[in-house]
Amino acid sequence: MKSIVKFAITLGLIAAITGFALAIVYKITKPIIAAQDAKALEQGLSEIFPGDYEFLKLDKPITAQDPSVQITECYLVKDKASGKPVGMVSRVTVPGSQAPIEMLVGVKSDGSVSGVKILKLNETAGLGANADNPKYYVDKKNKITFLGQFIDKNVIKDKLIPKQDVIAMTGATITSSAVSKGVKVAGEAMVAYLKEAGQ
Repeated sequence: MKSIVKFAITLGLIAAITGFALAIVYKITKPIIAAQDAKALEQGLSEIFPGDYEFLKLDKPITAQDPSVQITECYLVKDKASGKPVGMVSRVTVPGSQAPIEMLVGVKSDGSVSGVKILKLNETAGLGANADNPKYYVDKKNKITFLGQFIDKNVIKDKLIPKQDVIAMTGATITSSAVSKGVKVAGEAMVAYLKEAGQ
């Protein structure tokens, strides 16, 4: 009986020490991770809307018509010289084949896609993981990447469906469809918001 109590106390102490150590590590690494995420977001916004623009975060994100497409953050893009809105960028999450895919989607006021950037991707290596591979071309002749093909497509006029007006990645139909759907649905929501706000 004494040995069982002693064993339980020892396990409890180990668990307490481990939990305390994890809490300290979390407290130390949390601001570092947050700073890295903020830097990646800032770089992503500038990549999607290159130029002299100001990104104003909306107090509340807009809502997509399709519940499988989650919009968690929205930024109104304004031209610094004129102060006029030129488009929007949203942080979008869609279900991938392995795990949720998180990306930034940028749309101009006329509905044309200004850019797409993957923030988090855990798809199959050599297949869906090629979505953000800068050396993987869906159009080798013109050196167009999977994400690059969305630029200047229009979320209102174009279907944005793989094997129709989007070139799917080889062996990664689910990932191709997920990203395409995220761009289309989030893009439509952003254009609707811009029109409603009179932008």
